[in-house]
Amino acid sequence: MNTEIIIQEVEPKSHLGERIKSIRTSRKMTQKAFSASLGIAQGFLCAIERGRKIPSDTLMIAIQHLYKINREWLRSGDGEQDNSILNPVENATKTARSIPLLKAPPSSIDSLSNSEINCHISMPEVPDNCFAFVYSGDFMSPTIRDLDLVIINPETEPASGNIVLIMGKWGDSVLRRYRSIGDETFFSADNSSYSTFKAEKGSKIIGVVDSVWRKIKY
Repeated sequence: MNTEIIIQEVEPKSHLGERIKSIRTSRKMTQKAFSASLGIAQGFLCAIERGRKIPSDTLMIAIQHLYKINREWLRSGDGEQDNSILNPVENATKTARSIPLLKAPPSSIDSLSNSEINCHISMPEVPDNCFAFVYSGDFMSPTIRDLDLVIINPETEPASGNIVLIMGKWGDSVLRRYRSIGDETFFSADNSSYSTFKAEKGSKIIGVVDSVWRKIKY
């Protein structure tokens, strides 16, 4: 009895790095712009796309959320890439907005110029006129940590307890928690190692922190 064995060749699925690269290229984004939108180094993104590095779960979640990617497709290659195809009603309410990523915290939103903008990043569900910068320091730790991406809304009126970006009398911009007690205004760090101080003449609130995106670990 002859037994015929039929071997069916199955095209191998792309590896995770290739799928992430396809997300970037389908949006006509450079590695620099795509990595900046996720808060990671361009070199690390390059290594991921080549299959030399594995992205963390936090990074995978950021990609899914920012670019509306189907979780199952991203992790295994199964299904559709675009999550909005699977959940048109849910995703219709979520809009991504392009906002400027600044090279450093501005001293005044009125003087914001092209020379201060590093690039533009796509962020979900942010109000109009927001901007972002990468935080440096430990004044607001553990709420906001070194290298976190901070989104500022310059049009929000601060309420007591909000974290705000303020310009000090010496022209430096810092993040502090806003406190209003009677007719007096105080600014405090979440890190207890630093002292609270009263609002000084010449200081100005530039905007209120809208959201914080945690540093990606790799």
